[in-house]
Amino acid sequence: MKEIIDGFLKFQREAFPKREALFKQLATQQSPRTLFISCSDSRLVPELVTQREPGDLFVIRNAGNIVPSYGPEPGGV
Repeated sequence: MKEIIDGFLKFQREAFPKREALFKQLATQQSPRTLFISCSDSRLVPELVTQREPGDLFVIRNAGNIVPSYGPEPGGV
């Protein structure tokens, strides 16, 4: 847990000030143009491997990287 807290504090100290305008804009709205469906595997960071900025991707992560086919199913909406 200490590593996570230290990383967050480092982000606040170093990364946030350099990109403050971007983060302020993202705080008011988001408008990603791409839906990225990915496995919930922690080794893959979609924004890193696609070289996208914060707010560029709408990321959905699930076990198995599965998108079920559409159709009426019991209990479906």
